Amino acid sequence: MKINLLVLFGGRSVEHEVSVISGVQAMASLSREKYEVIPLYITKQNLFYTGDALFDIENYKDTDALIAKCQRVIPVKRADETVIEHYPAKKLGNNTVARIDAALPVVHGTNVEDGALQGFLQTLGVPYAGCDVISSAVGMDKIVMKAVFKSMGLNVLDGTYCYRDTWHADREKIIAEAEKIGYPVYVKPANLGSSIGISRAADRESFINAMDTACAYDKRILIEKGLEKPREINCACL
Repeated sequence: MKINLLVLFGGRSVEHEVSVISGVQAMASLSREKYEVIPLYITKQNLFYTGDALFDIENYKDTDALIAKCQRVIPVKRADETVIEHYPAKKLGNNTVARIDAALPVVHGTNVEDGALQGFLQTLGVPYAGCDVISSAVGMDKIVMKAVFKSMGLNVLDGTYCYRDTWHADREKIIAEAEKIGYPVYVKPANLGSSIGISRAADRESFINAMDTACAYDKRILIEKGLEKPREINCACL
């Protein structure tokens, strides 16, 4: 018997489109002998849709036309199973679209990768791949993650953080803190992907621009000492 695997992607995130690409690639790679693949596209308004049209990446060029081909659904926890049902419910007939055995979240960014979606799946009682709620939340928040790493004795770069309101109210204070760390610094929104909204600042003027950019994405901003010759290492875990 095949495993009914719900593949979730999209969501209310600035990385929505990246998640769509990843989700479609993941679905194309899954074994159809082992899994009954059920796509669940989360729109930027946090609405759920399923349908065969979601397997084709070309259809996402016009999301309005794509959604029109799909069925809006809602995940529902029953006494002994979790299903996705028609939404709104049909007045007559069976509302169940599919029974769910497990979920594969293929998501990027805030509201989906930060523990919010993982908590939702746990509430539904659905086993899911990837990080759990707390590790998702800590891993997504650069400020919290840095503090956890430091508390565990790991070497981390010097840095500080501030709130967007503080930056708008007292720029000179934040500039002084950055200059105490020493240029160059990297300025990062606390809760976004690895590159969005991030800037390198080598002087006062570029720091101001970097802060304004980061504040457009998040209310908490990390300011971190920049290395002259950094090396990026990606660790993929299966």
